Amino acid sequence: MRYLSTASVCFLCLCSTSAKGQQDHPNLSGKWQINASRSTLRSGKPAVASLTIEQKATSIHIISTMNGEGKESVVDFTCTTDGKDCDVRGEKISLWYSGPSLVEMEIGKDTTTKSTMKMDEDGKSITIDVAHITPTAEADRLVLEKK
Repeated sequence: MRYLSTASVCFLCLCSTSAKGQQDHPNLSGKWQINASRSTLRSGKPAVASLTIEQKATSIHIISTMNGEGKESVVDFTCTTDGKDCDVRGEKISLWYSGPSLVEMEIGKDTTTKSTMKMDEDGKSITIDVAHITPTAEADRLVLEKK
């Protein structure tokens, strides 16, 4: 009987640890559209207009549509979330979690940006803070809402 109680306690601990891990890394899957009225674009750089995210256990597939200078561009990639570099059209992108936030470091030929994506508590929107490292520019804050 004592063995069964110990096993039950261990199982409950594992379940609560698993649930906590899922909260630390929320599922960002979905189609997201920018809400321009809630976003702050200060850098003058092209901004994400929409994202489609398919999140799996250790990888994320992202389709990003950006608008800038009268042009639309689409970037489609899959990358692991362990911080290892992925080669995307000649640029290095790496993804990793910092608590409940997904961090993306993008290193291109002439640009370096670091973006931090966090799902809002309601699960209906995500906020992306974009730091423009090279060339230096003011930070942007993008708010995207689930379609």
